[in-house]
Amino acid sequence: MSPISHIFLKFRAAHYLYWAMSSAFLGYWVLYFQDERKIPGSEIGWMMSIYVSAALMGQYVFGFVSDKLRSIRVLIVTAALLFAAAVAAMPLQTSTLGIRMTMALLGFLQQPIGPMLDSWTLKYLRDHSDPNQFGRIRSFGSLGWATVALLTAYLILMVSWNMFFHVATLAAVLLSAVAITIPDMATNRDPESSGGPSLTMRQSIARLFRNPGYLYILAVVFLMYLGVQTTFNFQSLLIKETGGGVAELGWTFFFGVMCEMPAMFLSAWLLPRISARKLMTIAGVLYMLRYGLIIYFQTSWIVMLTACLEGLAFGLLLSSLRSYVFSVVDQEIQTSAMTIVDATFLSLTVIVGGVLGGWLIEQFSVLHMVAACAISSGAALVLLLVGGQWEPSKTEA
Repeated sequence: MSPISHIFLKFRAAHYLYWAMSSAFLGYWVLYFQDERKIPGSEIGWMMSIYVSAALMGQYVFGFVSDKLRSIRVLIVTAALLFAAAVAAMPLQTSTLGIRMTMALLGFLQQPIGPMLDSWTLKYLRDHSDPNQFGRIRSFGSLGWATVALLTAYLILMVSWNMFFHVATLAAVLLSAVAITIPDMATNRDPESSGGPSLTMRQSIARLFRNPGYLYILAVVFLMYLGVQTTFNFQSLLIKETGGGVAELGWTFFFGVMCEMPAMFLSAWLLPRISARKLMTIAGVLYMLRYGLIIYFQTSWIVMLTACLEGLAFGLLLSSLRSYVFSVVDQEIQTSAMTIVDATFLSLTVIVGGVLGGWLIEQFSVLHMVAACAISSGAALVLLLVGGQWEPSKTEA
């Protein structure tokens, strides 16, 4: 195996371990606090809000610091080790304040690792291979989420609730061990090469928000994932309202994640042939098809089976989104750009969608919420269809 292929193998392992770490913790902490610790739903809501708000802040901070230091490896290793320590200490927290502070720390540390790892992978592919091959590497993250989520569930059933803490801690430690062996970003570029001193955080953000192509994709991502993330976060209630139970919910998550993998592999073949915007448009059509089938049939089996459409859509959109962002943003602020995009569709949409989705469910029904989500994602699809003027040329890509 060549040295380059060996490094790509390490990137695959890193993606697998990051998403394994995430699924072990994010998949089970709500049920743990509700069933094992008997914490009321209102307090769990506060914990979720604290986690997401801290994640939003962390994505801005880590992205800027990474670009400033011209290093991704240092930040990922540090964040993973601190995350492991915080997760291991979580069962020892007995006070409400201690739990809230730990959730804030976990959100601040965990969420930025994903976009930093994606940015690192793309930068290495750009310098040593083909950035369009990103999906082939990132697909191992989907495999990590699916396999470890199921493994963690059975470990909880057979041993104890504390097993999900142990799995998340082990995956985070292994992630740091793998990441430290991967070559860091190139540091031989002159910081003054852009024609001036290195940028402050405010200057970096201002530069991004003066970029019309970047603002366009932020609007698309926000509208698309305001619908998708809200549906995802209330999926347990959707399954329940359409006549399903825990088993259908578990298989819904499994089908969705496993269908991401072939889409990411396919994107490596499609991106050299189809522009990133058109590939995102195809993803938007798949999302809209899922909404339509759920609203028309209103059965848990349709919710479960159409998760395959959501997985395919996410796999296509994520790979093309990463490619698009890298093509419209200068190299020196690409990691900041990536983390802000992820902050938009993983954090901001959760905050806004949680409030709006909860209100729609309380006032009307879960299916009314799904219809509203379809309208939001439909608006994003319209933007994708008419957004040719912001599409980077082949030479820029």
